[in-house]
Amino acid sequence: MSIIGTIYEDVTTEVLGNIGIWQWLVVVASTVLAVPSMFNQYEDMFLLKPSLEVICIPPERYEVLNASLCTVTSINNAAAQLKCGKWHVKLFWLIWLKKSWLVFCDNKMKLLSTTMISRMGLMFGCVMFGLIADSCGRRIAIAINLFVDLCMGLIMTFCDSQPWFQLLVFLKSLFGAATLYMGLVITCEIASNRWRSRLNAIASVPQLLSMTCMLPLANAFPNLETYNFMATLLSVLLIIILRWIPESPQWLLYNRKIIKAEKIIYEAAKRNGTSLCEDFKIRPVNHRAYHCLDEIRTCSGIFTRHNVRVLILVSLLLWSLTSFQLSYIYANVFKEDKSNQYLFALMSSVVGLVSLTILLSRKILMRHLLILNIIISGISASAEVTLGHITIFHAPKIFSIFALASGIVVYLLLLNITPRLFAINIRATLFGCCHAIGQLGSMFSYLLFVFQPFSNEVSIVKDVVVTAVLISLSLILLDVDGREMPDVIDDMDYFLELSKPLRWATQKTNSPSHEEVEMRIYSFGSGGRQVSHPHSLDRLPAQRIGFGKFRRSLFANIRRIFSRNSD
Repeated sequence: MSIIGTIYEDVTTEVLGNIGIWQWLVVVASTVLAVPSMFNQYEDMFLLKPSLEVICIPPERYEVLNASLCTVTSINNAAAQLKCGKWHVKLFWLIWLKKSWLVFCDNKMKLLSTTMISRMGLMFGCVMFGLIADSCGRRIAIAINLFVDLCMGLIMTFCDSQPWFQLLVFLKSLFGAATLYMGLVITCEIASNRWRSRLNAIASVPQLLSMTCMLPLANAFPNLETYNFMATLLSVLLIIILRWIPESPQWLLYNRKIIKAEKIIYEAAKRNGTSLCEDFKIRPVNHRAYHCLDEIRTCSGIFTRHNVRVLILVSLLLWSLTSFQLSYIYANVFKEDKSNQYLFALMSSVVGLVSLTILLSRKILMRHLLILNIIISGISASAEVTLGHITIFHAPKIFSIFALASGIVVYLLLLNITPRLFAINIRATLFGCCHAIGQLGSMFSYLLFVFQPFSNEVSIVKDVVVTAVLISLSLILLDVDGREMPDVIDDMDYFLELSKPLRWATQKTNSPSHEEVEMRIYSFGSGGRQVSHPHSLDRLPAQRIGFGKFRRSLFANIRRIFSRNSD
């Protein structure tokens, strides 16, 4: 019986292959389960149009001359306008609901405060579900999200109280945060190195549609109640799809739930048509793995490592500044009543830039593509402030649309890169923290957009400074193209092509192979042989990352030049 060692890949890929029916099924299910992120219109509510199929119910003691959505004009006094206090809302184009409060007829700041409450719920929810996913499992986090979100959406449809409405907005965002990123975490952990970027791109499609179509889609519905009810019906369907989402085998193995991981991989192998022996087993490839499984998970233990501190700080700053810049451009495009007219131009720009990015990804690293799109977005945003008043070919806001499209591509690239930087035991938590700090950046951006404290000149300086900082931070990011994801914190440096400290071996087939000989040498060393192996346990120390690396490289080149001149 052959013992196959996962020398260059994780055990899931080693057993199932680079791609198969099971991987495609998981990716499609993860993508579909992320669709509810398109229905959280409250995160940008101050940009929504007032409802349409809503009728004001005038007071019985007045003879009405005219009734708008929010006011009533009496026949006896046409100059006086009374505020409407009751409404009939047509739910699902069939049923009339009676409402005693409508958010669109309240103070304009109420819409902005609802946006802030929703964003705050997302901020706390992203961190909360990250902790749940790293402690209890990725699938459990998605299940909690779906069931609670279903209940909240149903209650909000019939809510008729302002305080309860705001509380439900917060809770709906809080318990709906897992759909933003948990599918990407599962996709990363079941994908092979060769297919990870492509599968991540597919899993990011709901986020792409959310950033381009959410507001136009919400405005296309007659009212928010109907929109919420449609999202609730979709959640029922998604609970059925949840059965096709497995737990991440990598997370199970790291948490020593080996029997469950074996069962999932065995069933996946049957679906992929891979032949396994009847007593299929998984075990750590050497004793070093046991030390990695006992790794410290406390915050103090994480931040004692230089590379981890730099990676976390850079990631958080990248997400906050990217969301800050993207949200400002987003609000600038969708603030007008005719914003739906820009949808086709925006979608065309996004599709064009995404297609170009995919073509260039064969020759250019994702980190460099990120920098390229940051530059395009920054230049376009500055051009909109400078030249936005000039109509070019009867296409207003052409620079804002292009800046928003390139900013969306930057966001999608960050979605692809970020979860691949962190180890299993902190991956979901830190990825959730990145989303949370991004929500904070969006909230600050919306406040600046509403109150407009800056002149055009200051806005241009702001765009240039933010773009320059984003480029500098992107230079520190590590290359993730074609690389394994780290299993543990010690492997988060990605330098010197070190082997993963957490390795697994599987009993896979009944035929002997070259790997069997290699594993006999590399495994527990029962024969007492000492073999020099490129992936041996004697690892070289990790190099420190950050701007100090560029400074050392610059000084080394200068010394090399002077030494040549002296010779």
